[in-house]
Amino acid sequence: MSLCLAQTPFYLVSEFCNDYTNTRPGGLSFFSPRSGLVCSNIISYEVVLASGAITTASSTSNPDLWRALKGGANNFGIVTSFTARSFPSTNIWCGFIHLPSFQINKVLATFHQAVNRVDSDSYDSYAAGPITSFAYVQAIGLRVVSVNLCYTKVPENKNRWPEYWQTSGFSKLWRIWSTLKVQTLTNAMDEMNSLNPSGRRQVFATTTTKNDPATLAAAYAFYNEAIASLNKVSVKGLVWTLVMQPLLPDWVRKGDKNPLGVHDIDEPLVIVSFTVNWDEAQNDEFVKSTTKKTLENIEAFAVANKTSHRYRYVNYCAEWQKPFEGYGKENLEFLRDVSRKYDPEGLFQKGCVGGFKLELEVGKG
Repeated sequence: MSLCLAQTPFYLVSEFCNDYTNTRPGGLSFFSPRSGLVCSNIISYEVVLASGAITTASSTSNPDLWRALKGGANNFGIVTSFTARSFPSTNIWCGFIHLPSFQINKVLATFHQAVNRVDSDSYDSYAAGPITSFAYVQAIGLRVVSVNLCYTKVPENKNRWPEYWQTSGFSKLWRIWSTLKVQTLTNAMDEMNSLNPSGRRQVFATTTTKNDPATLAAAYAFYNEAIASLNKVSVKGLVWTLVMQPLLPDWVRKGDKNPLGVHDIDEPLVIVSFTVNWDEAQNDEFVKSTTKKTLENIEAFAVANKTSHRYRYVNYCAEWQKPFEGYGKENLEFLRDVSRKYDPEGLFQKGCVGGFKLELEVGKG
């Protein structure tokens, strides 16, 4: 994929390439509070269509295709280059705090409060949404609680937490150790990626809920209950991880409109996701079925308590999930109409392996 680097900031390049090479559009980032989603900041695409024709999709040229590509994955053509909005990249304050498992209830409460604070008038747009994760390392029975905090400019005092995070509940939690510091964006991303090494068996799965304390607590409870069933089978190299990440109304309204179906949210949402790793193929079905059952328990609780949301962040979806249905009926039909227009024979529905499909009958209107 070629890139227009002159118009693209480092982080937007890294995030968007990651999404598009895996046919998973989206783009939450440390910079979402300032710039919105990455997919909402793409000015134009060069696309090879099913016919072999090369075309441009932008706000003035094929605008329907341009919008569809901001969330529609590999259902329309092959993107060979794109141009993105940019801003200067500087060092950031970023890292993890690692906490003992007896702090779990306090961590959940603090996360809830921090997400509400992000949606308040006192919010600082340089403060990225906190990412809270709970990991169980089966081989040694270790439970790890971690919170990633980020501030996307260098604080006045490099040796102290930025005031926004210093006045948050996270600074008051007793922690085992902290990696928070001023560093390059590259180093911050390398640290995050090191927690999810490549070359292993892996499954993702996700749902979306309101920022409701009872629902967040239930999500953790179902995750924790599943550990007992996982321990009945020795899954070599198993790391069982639950992640909670905010999605705010202000973030999704920035930039160009996309078909994700979240422009109209009026309160903070939480993306609740599983990232599970293990070593051997013989455990695939067991781990995937356990993950699916646990996620379904979380979703059932949220539905019963009216704290669920239809949106599914496509980057974190499991193969059995249907993220486009979470965009809403109108947006799904829009994506299908664009697919029919630019790929009438359905090459990218039946001939392009991988990615989530639009589940339309090829050749029918």
